[in-house]
Amino acid sequence: MTFLSANELDDGAVLEADVVVVGSGAAGLSLARKLGQQGEKVLLVEAGDLTLDGATQGLYRGEQLGVEYYDLSAFRLRYYGGTTNHWSGFCQRNDRIDYEGRLELDLPKWPVDDTELDPYITDAAKLLGLSGAPTDPEAALKTRNLPVQDLLDSRSSILRSKIFQFSFDRRLGPRFSDGLKQSKNIDVVLNLNARSIELSEDGGSVRHVSCATMSGKRVTIKGRFIALCCHAIENARLLLNSDSVHPEGVGNASSHVGRNFMEHPHLFSSLFFPTSAFPVIYDRKFLAARGQNLNLSMTDDTLRRERLLHYYCRFNPVFVDQDADDALSSLKGDPWRAGDMAFLQDVAEVVSGLGGIVQRAAMRRGFWNATAPVYRLEHRIEQSPNPNGCIVLSDKHDRLGDRIADLDWQFSDHDVDTFERGQRLIAKELAALGMGRVALEPIDRSRVEAEAKGHYHHIGLTRMSDDLASGVVDRHCKVHGVDNLYIGGSSIFPTAGYSGPTMMIMGFALRLADHLSERLNA
Repeated sequence: MTFLSANELDDGAVLEADVVVVGSGAAGLSLARKLGQQGEKVLLVEAGDLTLDGATQGLYRGEQLGVEYYDLSAFRLRYYGGTTNHWSGFCQRNDRIDYEGRLELDLPKWPVDDTELDPYITDAAKLLGLSGAPTDPEAALKTRNLPVQDLLDSRSSILRSKIFQFSFDRRLGPRFSDGLKQSKNIDVVLNLNARSIELSEDGGSVRHVSCATMSGKRVTIKGRFIALCCHAIENARLLLNSDSVHPEGVGNASSHVGRNFMEHPHLFSSLFFPTSAFPVIYDRKFLAARGQNLNLSMTDDTLRRERLLHYYCRFNPVFVDQDADDALSSLKGDPWRAGDMAFLQDVAEVVSGLGGIVQRAAMRRGFWNATAPVYRLEHRIEQSPNPNGCIVLSDKHDRLGDRIADLDWQFSDHDVDTFERGQRLIAKELAALGMGRVALEPIDRSRVEAEAKGHYHHIGLTRMSDDLASGVVDRHCKVHGVDNLYIGGSSIFPTAGYSGPTMMIMGFALRLADHLSERLNA
């Protein structure tokens, strides 16, 4: 394998392979690596270099048109390894309910199910260094010698504990580099930005992908198959900007490209005052110090009966009152104020809250084994697909001359309802079990739109469906109506589900590799 910078190519160069993979994040690296192992000739195209470059990263700039979101130029990384370069490593797999569809919540059925996908998700988990059953709470607690009997599942008909495990070897660029370099079947070209997908005159296949370097060199890439493995917004932007044959963009005959943007929004609301019966394993800081993340969710039957989206609750310990915390921060930030009255007042606040400060420090270091006096509840949901949540091509252009994608993030009534009723159901069940009392704070649309934050998960915009009328790609991730164009990444997910997307993205990419190998060798 060779690593080649497109800056060294001649203007007008043409590169070819059996499979061209655009993007070297979780999807692109997983796909290219497996195809190479299967003997297929692969060209992996990356817009950035081996390290971050400000000018290239700036191509992700866009404006906020709806609910305030994060800086669009910062939360996805445009260099080798993609966003795995700052991924936190949370791993979960979808539940069976995620694939079945619930039309009353605008959740479409997936064209694939867990039986078909699970072997690939298991392979992805192994690639990420996870062994055993990474989403089984009992198994995960046993590995840390934590009390399985404290799980609330056996005491409640509606509660279900869910565990995230962490991948600690999650920088996939460096992780896969040695294997890629040893492969005779994979070439990587860096500093090459895909600008448009050029279709045949009838629109039924891709002739080539037009690319450019930041300095303006033009490069053409060709392949029997093209796989777009950029992040969700960029996948959709590429399709919409490719309008030479279809004015509405590639794959967009039914206007689904760029729609149904979903996240895993979370919101802090309500205080929980536990009794001594509340298990410390649900304390977020207690488990984080032991490399685990356990959340309290609801059974699938409860979600169906209550007509709720996926919901879970995290218990964030509060050891220190806000005045003491602010005073401690002030002392840390400006320790040279000794002698003035404000300094003495800060010292007094810290002394009065010293017990809580010590408890918090002990918890962070794994020495505290008791529940906190109070918890701030954190509520996370899946978003329902909402066609009004979308990207919109701006009349502004980036440095390469392509239209910029602006984001219009929106919440549906189902989202708001799940936040509000989810917290009430959790509060009622905890009280019934004798676990403690929740001082409820109401959650309405205005509060969700003002306070909810995302988890940096981009889902939707090129969703999978059985037919062109319902989505963008088919069950094999092929764009409807285009014989040799495929899409990888969480943009293909019809619904957001419960899990963080990275391990699922990798599983789908491994499955796509098998499909493409089968087509190449048919």
